[in-house]
Amino acid sequence: MDALDLFVNVEEPSESGIYWKRKTDSSEILYQNEDKCHTVKPNRITSALSGLQSLGWSETLKKSSWRAAAVVLGLLCLLLLIGLITLASLYNKDSSKWEMEMVQLQTSYKNLTKEKDQLQTSYNNLTKEKDQLQTSYNNLTKEQDQLQTSYRNLTEEQDQLQKRFEDTTNERNDLKRRDALFSQGWVSFRNHFYYISSGKKSWQQSRNDCLQKGADLVIINSHEEQEFTRTFKQLIWIGLTDMEREGKWKWVDGTPLTTSYWSSHEPNGVPGRDEDCAEIKNYDLEKSWNDESCHLERFWICEKILS
Repeated sequence: MDALDLFVNVEEPSESGIYWKRKTDSSEILYQNEDKCHTVKPNRITSALSGLQSLGWSETLKKSSWRAAAVVLGLLCLLLLIGLITLASLYNKDSSKWEMEMVQLQTSYKNLTKEKDQLQTSYNNLTKEKDQLQTSYNNLTKEQDQLQTSYRNLTEEQDQLQKRFEDTTNERNDLKRRDALFSQGWVSFRNHFYYISSGKKSWQQSRNDCLQKGADLVIINSHEEQEFTRTFKQLIWIGLTDMEREGKWKWVDGTPLTTSYWSSHEPNGVPGRDEDCAEIKNYDLEKSWNDESCHLERFWICEKILS
């Protein structure tokens, strides 16, 4: 018991004297004997307790218990108060931090909401601009298709006009050349023009004259043309020769002879003389050709084809 000193005096027994002394301790009373410690007999313990009761020990013990309980309760209340203060402090600290975080979160939320609204507005504007651009693009595409169609039509018309122009130009040029050829003594037969010489030359000289006129010695490749050449009733050089290889007759354009109008027993050649050039000789007959020496002089026919 706290701060309580009890001294118990008992009559000294016949044995060696014993006295009791309270040891200041919170929970127990120690009995000490300076010389020896003897076990107290029950009757003496009873006598001691009786003495304590007579001295008001029971009341003192009750008061001490209440005091101890009050101290313990006070300590518990103090500990509880400290705990509550600590919790309150922590709560206030956490509450302040939480409030600060809430403010920050609310600010962030407001900013994000504002940014979201701005982005939504920008998105709406961009969508509107996109729709406008899409409409413009569609209109431009439609106009482009129309222009492309018009361009193709104009190109076709231009090509047709160009062809007509070229045809007209060619016809005009042909007419001019025809007029020029006619004025120079050329005659026309089936779109070919023929020049009948007024003098006589060798086969090669005759051909050179034709080449200078932009023509060549006549090539007869149809029955109608054969009949036409006979109408001049002259000994006439034609563009047929076997100079390159004897017996292999070719026209001046390099094509081989396929259809011929040789007179009877022609070509035959004369011993000791080369007869490598062809002429129209028997002009009264359909088969009027004859092979002759190229150095002899004859009239000639130039042929020009207008392209």
